[in-house]
Amino acid sequence: MSTNPTVCGLYTRVSSRNQADTDYSSLETQRERLEAYCRSQENYTIYRVYEDGGYSADSLDRPALKAMLRDMREGKLNCVLAYKIDRLTRSVKDFHQLMDLFDRCGVKFVSVTQSLDTQNPMGRLLRNVLLDFAQFEREMTADRTRDKMFQRAQKGLWNGGNVPYGYLAENKRLIAHQEQAPRLRFMFQRFAEVPSLSRLREELHRRGWYTRSNKPWSKTAIDQILRNPVYCGLIRFNEELFKGEHEALIDESLFNKVQSVRRDRSHGSTNLTRVFLLRGLIRCSECGSSMTPHYTQKRHKDGTVYRVPYYRCSKTMHFDNSVCSIKHINADRVEGLVIDKLSELSQNEAYLKMTVEELNSDLQRKTEPLEKQVQQIKKRLNEIEQEVSCYVKALGQGKLSIERLEEEIEALNANKRLLQDERHTVEQKINEAAARDYNAEILQRTLQDFRASFAGLNPTEQSETLQCVLKNVVVHPQKLALEVFELEEFLPSSRNRKEWLPGLDSN
Repeated sequence: MSTNPTVCGLYTRVSSRNQADTDYSSLETQRERLEAYCRSQENYTIYRVYEDGGYSADSLDRPALKAMLRDMREGKLNCVLAYKIDRLTRSVKDFHQLMDLFDRCGVKFVSVTQSLDTQNPMGRLLRNVLLDFAQFEREMTADRTRDKMFQRAQKGLWNGGNVPYGYLAENKRLIAHQEQAPRLRFMFQRFAEVPSLSRLREELHRRGWYTRSNKPWSKTAIDQILRNPVYCGLIRFNEELFKGEHEALIDESLFNKVQSVRRDRSHGSTNLTRVFLLRGLIRCSECGSSMTPHYTQKRHKDGTVYRVPYYRCSKTMHFDNSVCSIKHINADRVEGLVIDKLSELSQNEAYLKMTVEELNSDLQRKTEPLEKQVQQIKKRLNEIEQEVSCYVKALGQGKLSIERLEEEIEALNANKRLLQDERHTVEQKINEAAARDYNAEILQRTLQDFRASFAGLNPTEQSETLQCVLKNVVVHPQKLALEVFELEEFLPSSRNRKEWLPGLDSN
């Protein structure tokens, strides 16, 4: 008989809160089954229940899953239990990556309803077969869905999604909108006369015509409307066009004329010969928009032209310069500041340690009231179970009628469901907070490896490196805010991001 306890992490997941009462999709049901399994095994103890409510298995970006993987790496678990494999993931690739991590951490995985235990060779073979079949079923479902959508398109039926401006959706069919349809016709007619997105946008706003959500039009939104063949009575699916059964709002000749017109581009396509190191990472603090690479041309005193690279707030491109005060920032300057700041941080161990301790202490203070709330909810749930038992006992003794019993039980069950929902919400908040637990040692090692490796990389590799080290760079009027990922190890081509440390400012 083994004397070493098996310390278990119980993982449960549903992809939607609407699944709460359906078979094994219920988080409560999954938890009860896993707890019952642990009680049936010798020397099994439960370390923690990790619950991801409302998260898809298509991605590993789930707070409770991250918390569980962190506990595994820290040696707090040696077994993970799940109701079924697909509760953990539906992707063969993700599953094999997880199993590789489990093996490296010395953690076995058990699927309690599929008799799967990865501690033995037969269990590992069965897990791969089951997951391959799960992926096959998923791909077959996707193929059948695509085939059905293609058949609908061939019949001229709309396949759903966002209802095009100018139409209403009734019984999965497009109907002309009484107010928007004339405006839509005006947009096509005016653009055919004056092919300028900026001028058309100004004219729409001058007339008081805004988007369906009563917001100003962007040039991108107008351009997408002018390119949509649905308005001339066609249905597009997989780049193929079919005659639609819905009413065309404009003539096909007008649509073709608009397509033949050259769009105005106040910020035309730029030949980006320079590698922009922060591309996709940098964003504006004022409006929250991403900042995209651009050039501006200037002249030397001798008349020769040179180009200055910069990052421009994308919102000013879609609207105008008045929507944001930051507007743009010099690319060379901001990239130099970011690299210098990361190098400085790699040498300031005391500052990193202090910052991480403050963040973790703050997280702990925030989760303590939540944990107390969970205990109070559990206590009330136990009291409800005891009340139910008392009513049933009273019925058996003839002290209570069946009608009265049904009324009381119904009221108690309604209260129980509310408490279970509240418990789920609170535990999810705890899991999300736990997933943001920071590790100063990992962050320090990441930055030290960065400093040693960065200078020897070419610009493309440097850009990939910053994608791994940084979550994003936020441009404020007087400073930059860096969000740095904690990585297990530094690899220039790696995309394995774990957590980030917010609030590291570069003045």
